[in-house]
Amino acid sequence: MNDDNKDRKVWCSFREERIHIVDNIPFCQQCHNKFGFKLFVFLLVVSLDIADLVSDWLLFHDVWLAKEGLVYGPPEDIVKYLLLAFSVLGTLTFLFEISNLWWDIFRRNPWVNVDLLSAITIWIEDVPQIAISVVIIACREEAISYFQLVKAAVIILGAIIRLIVSLVQYCSKSARKDLECAKVNKESRRHVVYRVFIMMGLILTLGGAITIFLFTQSERNADGSLNFKIPHRIMEGEFDDEKYFTNVSIYFSHSYFDYEKHNSSDSFFDSKNFLRLIKLNDVKNSKTDKNVHIIYDGTHTQFHIQVDGQKKCYIINKSTQQVTQETTCSILTNPEQFAFTFHFVKPSVPGLIFGDITYALKTGTSTNCETPTLKVADNLAAQMNNPISVLLRYYRTKPGVTEDNHIHKTSTSHKFYHASDLIDISEVWKTGFAYCKSSGSPAPHKGDNLEVQCL
Repeated sequence: MNDDNKDRKVWCSFREERIHIVDNIPFCQQCHNKFGFKLFVFLLVVSLDIADLVSDWLLFHDVWLAKEGLVYGPPEDIVKYLLLAFSVLGTLTFLFEISNLWWDIFRRNPWVNVDLLSAITIWIEDVPQIAISVVIIACREEAISYFQLVKAAVIILGAIIRLIVSLVQYCSKSARKDLECAKVNKESRRHVVYRVFIMMGLILTLGGAITIFLFTQSERNADGSLNFKIPHRIMEGEFDDEKYFTNVSIYFSHSYFDYEKHNSSDSFFDSKNFLRLIKLNDVKNSKTDKNVHIIYDGTHTQFHIQVDGQKKCYIINKSTQQVTQETTCSILTNPEQFAFTFHFVKPSVPGLIFGDITYALKTGTSTNCETPTLKVADNLAAQMNNPISVLLRYYRTKPGVTEDNHIHKTSTSHKFYHASDLIDISEVWKTGFAYCKSSGSPAPHKGDNLEVQCL
């Protein structure tokens, strides 16, 4: 037994100073010194690294160009700059690793041990990059097409090939000797540690690639079950926008509408009244800009709502706190108005995945209609803290609440919408596989160069 230990120590005491990547390939021993075989190994590794690098920069390109629009917007700045930093770092390590690999394969004199460099590269670039990618893609929606399906599959395939190539190398005679001699040979032990870290990093990278594939090619239902998306087109991606836009409208609130007396037990936000201006899908599906006019009298008890020529008229009885709809619109005394123009900005991937809606607003009379100086808030709390501001925001009606009129019509009466009738858009637009908080705009953006015609 002691003799065996001595023989083992003698056997393990000798280790080649440098074992090159080609020497670690356990098959085709007679090919190792042939230029064609070396070139094949070099190009295989370079191709995998290029695919990984291109994937990183494509994701950064999409994230960096993202704009705030419907549903989606850019991620937080820290995420963008981390992605940029690791993409730049990945490019630098790629250049150094490929140069080092060239010297190892063709000159047999690398600057840095290939295993050590691979371990460092995987843990300072690949693992952080795939982790950031998972975080970003978990909160975003990818267009489903055969091209996107192939792109997601290529990421997994690249990770699998890298893992298999490493496993093949670690089955070589020299790698097995390092494993057997790790306890008695410091150099062998060091290389075993390198390879353990490499394998751990590659397994994490593969896990991340599979997670990205799952996030981009499937949809999670409310009950937790998964539906895999089926592509119907080769290149042009398809998005499921109905889940975001069904029963969603643009709502408007102004102190002129607040005629009701509320009990102290009422919700703080229910003290505000909302007017539904127009359905989001009506703006989105229109080939022309949509015009909405709110015309009211000097007592703020008569309101005419006109959308592209279609007019609905309402009278508020402040003493009875009731709203009635007129069958024939009455003539208003000293009328003033809010005149809106809404414009749909078409989608442009990756900037605006679902597009955007912009608006222009003028107020005043038919002879003196100007851009107002009042603040247009996009959240209810901000509007309530500033009494002279107005609110413009997306909401979805709750189940059972009609949205066929500009105000809420029940079987017995009309009334303005309240917050209790609506679902805030932040609750509607939960994005991606992880149902993340929407990074999009909760309200139309103020547009440039939009024409507004006052009545």
